[in-house]
Amino acid sequence: MVQNSDLDTEILKLLQTDSRLSYREIAKQLNVSHVNVSNRIKVLEEQGKIRGYTVVLDPDSLGYYPLCLRISAESGCDFSEIGKKVAEHESINVVMRVTGDCELLALAMCPDKQSALELLDKINAIPGIEKAESHIVLESIKLSGKQLKP
Repeated sequence: MVQNSDLDTEILKLLQTDSRLSYREIAKQLNVSHVNVSNRIKVLEEQGKIRGYTVVLDPDSLGYYPLCLRISAESGCDFSEIGKKVAEHESINVVMRVTGDCELLALAMCPDKQSALELLDKINAIPGIEKAESHIVLESIKLSGKQLKP
């Protein structure tokens, strides 16, 4: 019999590959009942391990202007609060607190160069941010666990 933690891991792997899989399809692949899959997914959602279901977009084929941002904050600031303010911007897809020579990393998907410049100005205007350094993404190879370029 498959343990719940092992089953949960396998369910999560399948959902990361294709979040549109039905409970029956997942159950068939894992050789368990669809009711068991349904119950495990409900528990994973309640525990906050699954936060939603989404689609992975290819910024290159959509003509987006992706940016990686390295954000440094002033000493003594609440880095998590600054991260939350950065995350409020619609074009920001990822915000992470990190160790190293900056406190936050962010990934933005801007529709064009002008909106990327405007976003950078808005980020730099957030109180407590010392510097937001942008890096233009030249090619998106893998996003959200999905290989974009074979």
